[in-house]
Amino acid sequence: MENLKRAVIILNGTLSYDLDEYKKRLENRTFIISCNGGYLNSIKLNIKPDLIIGDLDSINHIEFENKITFPKEKNKSDSELAVDYLIERDFKEIEFWGAIGDRLDHTLFNISLLLKIYKEGAKGLIFHPPFYIFLIDKKYKFQRKEKGIVSFYPLTFEIKNLKIRNLKYELNGKNIYLGSSETLSNEFIDKKGEVDFDEGLILVISESL
Repeated sequence: MENLKRAVIILNGTLSYDLDEYKKRLENRTFIISCNGGYLNSIKLNIKPDLIIGDLDSINHIEFENKITFPKEKNKSDSELAVDYLIERDFKEIEFWGAIGDRLDHTLFNISLLLKIYKEGAKGLIFHPPFYIFLIDKKYKFQRKEKGIVSFYPLTFEIKNLKIRNLKYELNGKNIYLGSSETLSNEFIDKKGEVDFDEGLILVISESL
């Protein structure tokens, strides 16, 4: 595990309809953690995790070679404990699958883990095909995409001097405030979209990286 820098955390939320899209993102040197009931999603994906983390209450009838068990009543979620495990071992890219689900509170707290990963100097991503969810704090260029949706959600009170180029709806240096929906549902137009701003933190929900 010494040379591994990228990890996937599989949670017990809803998987997207196209399971093959998940497997396309796996690399030979990817460390995989299943959090508690996320192991059942691992089975759906036909993926064997390297480690199981959690209270294991929903899968206590299954035997595992590598597991870290925590009590059911604790101060952190299983997903945050998995992030802590990876940060302590200097992983630089952490991706979540199954982070979106029926429990809105769980979904929001899973998204908030992107902030924790960001503060630790690593890159976090939630993959829920066809969407990628990630944070940006500076200029970002997307891959060329013929069509698709991209939204920019302010995570700070103000996004200063926001510029959006090569997307259907452009901005030329406008301050955007938390609570505004002006940057909801932009569209790719077969160009390499670009976003730039002077200050703030943005949550990107996009059909392209």
